Amino acid sequence: MFEVGSVKTAQCPECDGLVTVDRRAKLGDSLECPECGTMLEVISLHPLELDYALDYEDWEEEWEEEDWEEEDWDEE
Repeated sequence: MFEVGSVKTAQCPECDGLVTVDRRAKLGDSLECPECGTMLEVISLHPLELDYALDYEDWEEEWEEEDWEEEDWDEE
């Protein structure tokens, strides 16, 4: 992490580029890497750390696509 004035920087987990984050950032804030365009999420403030942002819409679609059949639950 690198800190200058009112901004901090952290590394993008995708391209290792530096991403500038406002010091007022909160846990869970989303931002885009300026180098590769990956959507990121603030997962730690001290030290500042970024990770891939969860796309809840994709997650819900993936969950719904799972084959959950009643017979799978009745395997006694």
